Amino acid sequence: MFAKFNEMIENEDNSKTDLLENLKELARTISIYDQMKVAGELRENLDDIQGPLKEEFYKVYAKYFVVRITEVRDNDDDFEGETFDFDEFVKSVVNLETNYNEPIEEDGKSSEEFKRIYTAISLYTTFVLDEPIHPVGTKFPGHLEVEYHDGVYYCPVKKNNEDNPRAVCQFCIAEQMEYD
Repeated sequence: MFAKFNEMIENEDNSKTDLLENLKELARTISIYDQMKVAGELRENLDDIQGPLKEEFYKVYAKYFVVRITEVRDNDDDFEGETFDFDEFVKSVVNLETNYNEPIEEDGKSSEEFKRIYTAISLYTTFVLDEPIHPVGTKFPGHLEVEYHDGVYYCPVKKNNEDNPRAVCQFCIAEQMEYD
């Protein structure tokens, strides 16, 4: 699955157009059944979250994670001549490939389908769209949410997850939100 991304690294290719084509190729391998399976996994994985935040999380993750793979597949935007941060791309591909190659957990939190979608959406939002992986408005405990001000995305939980090797916070473009 990572051959095309590693080829881009070998060729020092930081073209958004090339990355999008590789992501579209990956997205075409993800069926509606894969998306439905991952949506079910997401719902199950939110069992630890209580109250109305649980449903809010599910809506956001289902829309911007599972359904967004269709957006990747159908994206015909013209990124000709646009590039991304190559060094960050290299780090992210290494991180994602390492996580992808970890054994699938028995609790189903990292199925093959989940890992493929996770990889595609993480690279797409970060390096093609220049957006944070969690969209603006994503709510977190404490009534905090991802925000956008003056051209900068802010996340209330980035710093808490930067050392987590499984989290994509390390290469997400959002900055840590300062709060009291």
